[in-house]
Formats: sequence, structure tokens, C-alpha cells
Amino acid sequence: MNLRAAAIDIGTNSCRLLIGENNEKNSFKILIRELEITRLGEGVDQNRKLKTSAVQRVVKALKKFRLIIDQFQVEKVRVIGTSALRDVDNADLLSSKLQEINFKLEIISGKKEAELNYVGAAASLDTDFLLIDIGGGSTEFIWPEESDINFRSLDIGCVRMTEKFVSDPEAEFEEASFNKIYNYVDEFLSSHLQFDKNLKIRGVGGTITTLAAVKLGLKEYDSSKIEDLKINISELEKIIKKLSSLKLKKRQKVRGLQPQRADIIIAGLIILKTILDYVDSKELSVSDHDLLYGLVKEELTT
Repeated sequence: MNLRAAAIDIGTNSCRLLIGENNEKNSFKILIRELEITRLGEGVDQNRKLKTSAVQRVVKALKKFRLIIDQFQVEKVRVIGTSALRDVDNADLLSSKLQEINFKLEIISGKKEAELNYVGAAASLDTDFLLIDIGGGSTEFIWPEESDINFRSLDIGCVRMTEKFVSDPEAEFEEASFNKIYNYVDEFLSSHLQFDKNLKIRGVGGTITTLAAVKLGLKEYDSSKIEDLKINISELEKIIKKLSSLKLKKRQKVRGLQPQRADIIIAGLIILKTILDYVDSKELSVSDHDLLYGLVKEELTT
């Protein structure tokens, strides 16, 4: 049997599993991918502490992942934590629970998160790219400059912005909330990002792949249909307008949108629109070769 590796990403909004296997073509094939919405970052922006209930949701998801990993007889396993776990002072509450199911938690920096996104997506990037990953707690930016690659992680994510600016997630999305998120993100970008804005946008991560699934009206997520899909800004604006006009219960029924993501997706799409406006870009391409893909790639080649 070829070498197999598993990667688990414990994010602000979800826990994800990817298992890959080496093949003869100096690359790897994906054997399985799983996702559980766990909302670990609930309340983190305000309190800087993990909630016990959120930790329990993550542990439940990772027990399921452990069974899958054992079933696939995986040799190498990495478990990483990102924005929500960087922001709290009681991350040991989770790490101690994970040790009980034989997982070692590695909390990575924003820079490392961005680097893994680059490793995952590098094969499909143009020379003049801006790679973005809009997560629950942060957004990662990767772009070239002269002979180097720049990595930045900014604390603007869909869970963070929803908790900060949306008073009633179950109602229709108010224009006032749209403006508050847009202006906050725009000011944040202006003060933290300076680069040549003539770049081609490549998007990875749950917010952007969900946008692609909604555009296509997918009943079930299909990576082959998502990869390299182009989305222009007018399509993005129409989807934001459509989702904003729906109360949460109706939004949860939109094809391509996971019901558990329906309360935070609009904030994520507003972040994306703000980024596209900021860099004066009218289009982005989509990939699901993100940090999980990069992590499995690292494990299978080292």
C-alpha cells in the first residue's frame, strides 16, 4: 500500500479532514474528505476563551475522524488549529481532550496558515496572483513580490464579522450591517495591505467554495466542478443580494449552501467583495486546494 497521510484543520467555523495517498506520478490522490460545522470560535472575538460546549462539538467531530483515519490505515497524521485557537488563552481545554483520542494539536501561526495555502495551491497559480482564504476568524493573503512570496493573516473572518456587526442572524440581512462590515474591512485592508493591485485573484477555503457551489446550485459538493470555476463581481453581488433578502430558515434551503453556514456566509461574501473592490478586480477563480491540501502534500513529500 502507498504512503497515506491525514490532515485535520480545526477552524473557527468547521473541522475538516482530508486523507491522501501517494501515487506513481510524484503527486497524491485524495481518498476522502469530511467536514463538520463545529463553530469553535463562538464568542471568541468578545471573550478570548473557548466555550466548553464548543470544545465538546469539536471533540465529537474528531472522534468521528479518528474512526475514519483508523479505517484507512493512515501512517501520518497532522492536526492543526488556526485563528480561534490563536486568539484564546485556554486552548489547553481542547488539546487535553484530543490527547485522549490520540491526536496531538498543533496551533499554527497566521503566517504558517498562509504558507500551507500556498503549498496547496501553488501548482495552479499564475505568476501575478493574489491567493486569498476567507476563514471564520481570519483571512489569509499570499502574493508575489520581486523574487519572494508574501504571507499575511488579518483578523477579518466571517464568524468574527457576523458576531461583531449582525444583531439578528435569523432575520433578513440589513443594509446597515452590510455597510458596517464593508467599511470595517476596507479600512482594515487599507491600513494592513500594500501591494501592486494588478493581480489575478485565486480563492480557496469554505466561504469561496461555498459561493461556487451556490452559483452552480450543487445538491452535493463536487470538487471537480468547483476547481478553476470563474466568478465575476456582478455574480457575487447578485448572490449577496439574493441571500440577504432571505431570512435564515429560507437561506438554509438554498442549494449549494450548507445549512450550518447560512448565518455567516453573507459576512464572508461581503469580505470577498471588499477585497475585490480594494484590488480593483472584477473576477476570481476558485480552488479547493487550500491549507489542508498543502498539509497532506507536506506530509507525503517529507
